[in-house]
Amino acid sequence: MPKRSSEQPLPEPTADALRTARLAAELTQAQAAELVHLSSQTRWAEYENGTRNIDLARWELFLIKTKQRKPN
Repeated sequence: MPKRSSEQPLPEPTADALRTARLAAELTQAQAAELVHLSSQTRWAEYENGTRNIDLARWELFLIKTKQRKPN
């Protein structure tokens, strides 16, 4: 049986949460986009201004790569 993580389920991030996490990682929008394999900074900006929602897998990848969440 797989080991269950003790972490809480990842909530859907708000635009403010995205911006706060990016700034905590000391990244520009372009650097954040590149880190999670987006083709341009524009998409990350859309996440931060609330016109698009980031998918949870990409959000979790960002948090793991910036050491703001432990991998499962």
